[in-house]
Formats: sequence, C-alpha cells, structure tokens
Amino acid sequence: MDLVGSSTQLIATAFTFGLSALAFAYLPFIFTLVNGMLKANSGHNSHSYSVLSVFIMAFIVHFISCVAFMLGIKMLDVLGALYEEDYLQNKIFSIFWTRGENNVFSLVNASGSMEDKGAYLQLYIVQVISDWLMIIGFWVVFFTALSYAFIQTKRDVMQFNLISFLVWLIIANIIGYFVYFLWAKIATLALFIPDSDLISKAIETYQIALN
Repeated sequence: MDLVGSSTQLIATAFTFGLSALAFAYLPFIFTLVNGMLKANSGHNSHSYSVLSVFIMAFIVHFISCVAFMLGIKMLDVLGALYEEDYLQNKIFSIFWTRGENNVFSLVNASGSMEDKGAYLQLYIVQVISDWLMIIGFWVVFFTALSYAFIQTKRDVMQFNLISFLVWLIIANIIGYFVYFLWAKIATLALFIPDSDLISKAIETYQIALN
C-alpha cells in the first residue's frame, strides 16, 4: 500500500473506498429486499417468501456484507501498519466524511491544482449521494409506514376510519424506525464514520440541509 501519496491520490483513494463502503452498506440489503418482495408478491412463492423471511434474509445479507467489508479494511490496515497505523480507517475515511472543498484540501495539504479539483469533484459527487441517501432514509421509512397504515385501514373496514389509520400509522412508524435503526447500526460497521454512527450522521446531515 503506497501511503506516501500526493493530495490528489489521497482524495482519489477516499473516493474509491468511500464509494465501496456505500455499495457494501446499501446495495446488498436493497437488492435482497426488493428481490424477495417481488418473489413474495408473485403468487408462486408466497409460502417460501413471506415478508418476515424476506426481511430476515435481507438483514443476514446486510450483516455479512458490512462485516466482510469492515474486516477487509482492517486487514488492509494491518498489512500497511508498518507505514502508518489504521491508515484507511483514520485517514482515508476521515477525508471521505469531511465536507467542503477547503476542509478536504486542508486535510490532505492540497495546493488546489486542477488535478486536486478534478479528484475532489468525483469525491463531492459521492458525498452528495451519501448525504441524500441518509436524508431520504427517514422519509422512505415514513412513507412506507404511511402506505402500510392506509392499506391496513382499508382492509379492516369498508370505509376509511381516521382513528384506525392513526393507530396503524403509529404502529408502522415504530416498527419501521426500529428496523431502520437496526439497519443503520449494522451499516455503520462498513462506513467507518469518525467518532459517530450512521444515525447521528444522518441527523446531523438532515439538520444541515434544513439550515
């Protein structure tokens, strides 16, 4: 592992490992969940692919994916410990989670050359995607709970009942945000957020977006 890299190389490395972390934290869970839901609703596999079993399988895949990535990063750091301890965990991921061009350039001692700016543009795009994924996560849970509450309310009675809807909405949100909390805690293993976790980072990002 070449640890004596230029500022451009450091930013590019942060881009690569940051993007990889997002992929391992999000994609396996989403793919397993969507694929399982499609099979569960196909009518041919209703017994084998219940909603509960789909979520259990998605969380198992999610856990394995995040732990595998975490162990891979730690192994790379062990192999590079002769040069700098926890290089990827402390230095590279710190760059990835630092926001603002000036802050990133200061962290890597960049001169602001065209190469630095080009590397930062790539990093910035991934950072924006990461921030939006965190912000959207809260709303995905809420609107999913809203839809579920509406479906259950219509199923229970012939006419729409506001009280029943609110009860289902509260129940669905409690379950939904618990599932999201559990998912985020597991995802944190792969994201290497400095001195924080995904829930805290998502709240911080959401507050910044509102200001």
